[in-house]
Amino acid sequence: MTYRLYLSTNTYALTVQALMEDMGLDHELVWVDIFQDTPDEDLLKVSPHSRVPALNADGTVLFETGAIALWLAEQHGDGDYLIPPGDPRRGIFLQWFHYLATTLQPDVMMQFHPESYAADDATQARLREAAFGRLDKVFRTLDDALADGPWFFGDTITVLDFLLGMQATWPEIYPETIHAYPNLTRHQQALLERPSVQRVFGIHRETMRGNGEELVLAMEPAGW
Repeated sequence: MTYRLYLSTNTYALTVQALMEDMGLDHELVWVDIFQDTPDEDLLKVSPHSRVPALNADGTVLFETGAIALWLAEQHGDGDYLIPPGDPRRGIFLQWFHYLATTLQPDVMMQFHPESYAADDATQARLREAAFGRLDKVFRTLDDALADGPWFFGDTITVLDFLLGMQATWPEIYPETIHAYPNLTRHQQALLERPSVQRVFGIHRETMRGNGEELVLAMEPAGW
């Protein structure tokens, strides 16, 4: 199967790219600028809101990070990367899958794009500050969930760990630093030790440097 992954540097596309690398799936990277005034026409064909990631799999077009990640795990995981139906842990898997999308992600987005919620700077600042308060509780909740880690399910890595870990790398989302949450810190360190994740961050770092930008992470892979 031929995969074309639409992505921009240091965005939620990191999650799908890292998962595909970890699975050893061949894929083509299609870099797009999601911040230009006029939406990219090719991206709009696969992502109606001009967001990344989007995936074209031999004509099957998918968008939304969680949907792509879950679909890839079902197609190629060979029983890995997810907790299957019938497993008594399936309910907990689904709980955290949706928690990451509906409780964590909205307040992460508030830190980067408050202008999507309010026009004036003062209101944007208040929204971001309120989101920081909620994020602290979210990270403490996730820290408790990772107590038996390093992963959500102990030694079994699933798509949950990519969905959390690849956005937990952004230092801007923490009220203080990631180190305020020891189990989350352990989780991030374990993810950064995976060669697949190191390759992905290396690609983004070099691409950003080519654009005169620098990739800044909450924690860095060894050797950076």
